[in-house]
Amino acid sequence: MNDDDLNELIDAFTAETQEFLQSMETHLLAMEGADLKGRQAAVKEMFRGAHSIKGAGSMLGFQNVSGAAHTLEDCFVILRDRTDLSALEPTTVTVLLQGVDILKKIALEAIQHSDVSTPDQTANLQAIAQIHAQFEAKYGKPEPPPIPAASQSAAPETLKLIFEHQLPPVFNRLETELSQASEADLAKSVTALNQVYYQLSGLAGMLQLPDFGKVAEPLRDLIDSPDLTLQRLQSEGWAIAQNLQTARQQILDGRAIELPQISPAPAENASELEVSKTSETPHSPNPQLSQTPTLNPVPNPQRPTIRVDLERLTELVNLVGELVINRTNLELQESELRGEVKRIRRSIVDLNQFGGQLREEYDRLSFADWKEGNGNSGLVGKIAAAETEFPLLANVKSSIAHEHFDILEMDRYTEFHSTAAEVIETAEAISQSATKLDTLAMKFERSTDQLRRITEQLRSRVMQLRVVSFSRAVDHLPRALRDMCLTYDKDVNLLLVGRDTKIDESLLDALRDPLIHLVRNAFDHGIEMPEVRQAIGKPASGQIEIEARHQGGQTIITIADDGKGIDPEIIRRKIVKKGLATEEQAQEFSITELYDFLFWPGFSTVEEVSDLSGRGVGLDVVRTNLRTVRGTVKVDSRLGKGTSFIIKLPLLLSITEALMVKTDRNKIAVPLDAVEEILHIKASEVHTAGNQPMLWWRDEFIRLVRMQDLLEYSVVAPDGPSPDPLTQDYIPVLVLASSEGMLAVAVERLIGQQEIVVKPLPPPLSKPRGVLGSTILGDGKVVTILDVDDLVGQPLSNSSIAPMSGKMPQMAPTSSQSPQILVVDDSYTIRQLLSLMLTRARYRVVQAKDGVDALEKLQNGLDCSLAIVDIEMPRMDGFELLRSMRSTQRFAKIPVAMLTSRSGEKHRKMAMELGANQYFTKPYSESQLLEAIPNLIKH
Repeated sequence: MNDDDLNELIDAFTAETQEFLQSMETHLLAMEGADLKGRQAAVKEMFRGAHSIKGAGSMLGFQNVSGAAHTLEDCFVILRDRTDLSALEPTTVTVLLQGVDILKKIALEAIQHSDVSTPDQTANLQAIAQIHAQFEAKYGKPEPPPIPAASQSAAPETLKLIFEHQLPPVFNRLETELSQASEADLAKSVTALNQVYYQLSGLAGMLQLPDFGKVAEPLRDLIDSPDLTLQRLQSEGWAIAQNLQTARQQILDGRAIELPQISPAPAENASELEVSKTSETPHSPNPQLSQTPTLNPVPNPQRPTIRVDLERLTELVNLVGELVINRTNLELQESELRGEVKRIRRSIVDLNQFGGQLREEYDRLSFADWKEGNGNSGLVGKIAAAETEFPLLANVKSSIAHEHFDILEMDRYTEFHSTAAEVIETAEAISQSATKLDTLAMKFERSTDQLRRITEQLRSRVMQLRVVSFSRAVDHLPRALRDMCLTYDKDVNLLLVGRDTKIDESLLDALRDPLIHLVRNAFDHGIEMPEVRQAIGKPASGQIEIEARHQGGQTIITIADDGKGIDPEIIRRKIVKKGLATEEQAQEFSITELYDFLFWPGFSTVEEVSDLSGRGVGLDVVRTNLRTVRGTVKVDSRLGKGTSFIIKLPLLLSITEALMVKTDRNKIAVPLDAVEEILHIKASEVHTAGNQPMLWWRDEFIRLVRMQDLLEYSVVAPDGPSPDPLTQDYIPVLVLASSEGMLAVAVERLIGQQEIVVKPLPPPLSKPRGVLGSTILGDGKVVTILDVDDLVGQPLSNSSIAPMSGKMPQMAPTSSQSPQILVVDDSYTIRQLLSLMLTRARYRVVQAKDGVDALEKLQNGLDCSLAIVDIEMPRMDGFELLRSMRSTQRFAKIPVAMLTSRSGEKHRKMAMELGANQYFTKPYSESQLLEAIPNLIKH
C-alpha cells in the first residue's frame, strides 16, 4: 500500500470517527428525554459506534484509539447490562459525554502524531480508564461473555488477541487482492488468494475452530474453479470476505459462529452438478459440501470513489449556471420563431385571398363582356380593347384567329390572369415552406423542453456533490448548551428547525463559530434566570430556536430567543462612554445603526467580564467570519420579548422562479417564493394613515409603498418623469412576505414569471441594501434581483406619496472619534470601492488621486491613522510618496499599506525596505483587508 492509499484510508477513518463520535453525543443527549425503549436503542447504537472505532483504529495501527474506544465500549456494556435505564441519572450521561470528549482528543492526537504516545495522550488514556473504573465501582463489572463451544480448546484471552490483532492484516490482504484484481493478472491474484486461504485454514486448525474453517472453505473452492472469471472472483470473493468478517466479530463477541447459508450453484454449472450427483457414493453423506458453494449475494462494501478538487466543482457549478442562461436564450428564440411562423401563416392567408380575388375579378369581367356583346362583332371589339390594356399571351393570340370558336368554347387569357395565377402558386409554395417551418419549430420546442429537463437533472446532481445537511453545522450545539445549563444553573431548550436544509459544504467552517457565539450570546445576554422569568410571567425554561431555510436564492438562518431583548438606550450610553460618538450624535442614531455597534471589535453592553461574555469578541467574530463567505447578519429585538439574529448566505448556485415586474422604467426580478399574493386594486381601495398609504388585506392593514421608493440605487433618468403606480386607475400590487412581516408593493406593470439564475455581486463590490444580486435574461439584458427580507424590514422615513425624487436618508455621519484613512489611487473606481467599504466599517475616509495630491493633503494638516497607497500613479508614484512620508518627521509614524496589482517579489521587497507596514495585491479580499486595518492602526 503506497502513501496516497494510506492517506486516503486515514482521511476516511477520520471522517468516520467524527461521525460516530457525534452520533454518540447526540444519542447521549437524547437519552435524557427518551423512554426506556428509546434509551435501550440509543445504548445499542453507541456500543456499535465505539466498537466500529475500535476495529477501524486497530486495522490502521492506531492502538491508542482502539484501546480507548474499547474502554468506552465496556462502559456502554455496563450501561446496558448493569444499570436501570428507566431511572437514568444525569451524572451518568455527563460522565459518558466526558468519555466521548476524551476519545475525540485521543483520536485527534493519534492522527496528528501517528499514534506516538505523548504526555497529553497518556493523560487522556488515564482519564478514560478512570471513567471506566468509576463505572465498575458504581455499577459492578460486566459479566464475561460466554466462550463458544468451538473455541474451548483455546484460552479466551489468547483467542481474542489473535482475532483482534493478527486477523485484520490477513483480511486486508484479501480485500486488497479482490479490489485490485484484473483480467491480465488474474493468475497472480489467484495465487495470492490461495496463500490467504492457507493462512486462514491453518489458523482455524491451530485454534481448533472447524466452523471458522468452513466459512473459509468456499474461498478454496472458488479459486480452484476451472472457469473462474474476474466478475465471479470479485462478486463471490466479497461475499466470502464479508462472511469471514462476520465470523471474526462473532468470536470477539463471545458468540458461536453461524455458518452462512449456501444457495444452489448457478445454472451455467448445471452439467457439472449433474456429474457430481451421479458420481455420489454411500461414503459421501453430504455431497453438497464438496460442490462449489455460491453464497447469498452481498453488496460490494467498497464503492469506487475519486477525489475532486473543490475549485473544479465550483467551475462545474458555474458552467451549469451558464448552461441555464443559454437555455433560456434558446427558449426565447424558440418563442420568437413560433411567433414569426404564425405571422407568415397569416400573411399567406391574406395573399391567397388576394390571388383569389384577382382571378374572380378577371372571370367576372370576361363574363360581363360576353353577356353585353350579343354577338361576335361587339365582343371582338371589347376583347380588342381588353387586349390593348392587358395584351393576350402569344399562344392564345393564335387561337383567336379561329373564328369558328366562340368565346365560351375557348378561354382567353391575358397577362393579368397569368399574374394572378402566379401569385396564388407562390402563396402555395410559401405555405408549404411555412408548414415545414412550423414542423421545425415544434421539433425545436420539444428539444428545448428535453434540454430543460436534462439541465434540471444536471443541476440537481451537481449540487448534490457540494451540499450537506444543515445538521452538520448545529449538531454540536445541544451538547454545548447542556454544559452551559449545568454550569450556570439555567434551564434552556434548543429547538432546531430545518436540519435537513441543504447548504454548501464550504460554508460549514464559516458557520460553526458564528453559531456557537450567537447561542452563547442568547444564553448569557438574552435568557433570564429561572426565578426572574417566573416573576415576570414567563416559563422558567427558556428557549433558543435555530431555523434554516431557503428563500430567493439565499440560505437564511435565524437564531431567536425568548429572553429579555436588547435595550437600545444601554447601547447609546455605551457608545458615548467609549467615545465613539457625542451624546447628540448618539441620540440621532436609528435602532438599526445602534444594533450595528454590537458588531464592532471590543464593543460589549456587559459591565463585568465573565467566561461567557464581556470581552467584546463574540459578535465581531460573527460578522468577520460571515464576510469571508459573502454573508450578512442583522439584529431584530423587542424589549422583554426576545432577540433574533438573521444570517443570510448566498447559495453556490441558485436557479429559482422569479416574477418580472417593471418599475421606474426598469425591469426588476422578485423571487416568487417571497410573493404571497398578486393583486390588481382600484385606486379607491387605497387607504391612508397620516401620509402612509395602507391596504386592507386579509382582515388587516398593511403598508403600501412604491417599489422605487424602497430601492437605494439610481439609474440614468429618462427625459420624462417616472410613472407613479399609485396614480393609476388599476394598480398592480405584490404582497411580499418575509421573516420581517408583510408589505404591499405597487409596481408599474407585471411582465410575467421566469426561471432565473441568481448571480451574487462579485467582490470587491458590497451587497447593496435590498438587492440580492442580478441575473441575465435570454436577450442578454442584466436585471436586478430584489432581497425581499431587506425591503420588508426597511423603515421608510419618507412617505410613499412624497415626491419620488426623494431617496432614503443617508446613514448618520460617523463619529469624529473614528479613525481616518487616506486612500491614494489614480483609479476613481478603486477609490470609490475602498471608500464605500471603509465607510460601511465606520471609518472616515479621505481620497487622493496620486502621490502629489496625498502629500499636499498631509502638509495642509490632514490627520490620518492609516494610508492605503497604490504604486503606479502619475506625477508621484507610491514608492516616492512612501519615501517622502518616511523622511518627514510629521508623517514618519503614519502606517502605510500598499495596495497594488504588482504581485512580484521585487515590488514587495522594495516597498518593505522603504517602510511599508503591509502589502496587499489586487484584486483584494475585503474581509482580509478589514481584518488587517485595526492591527495596522495600532501599529
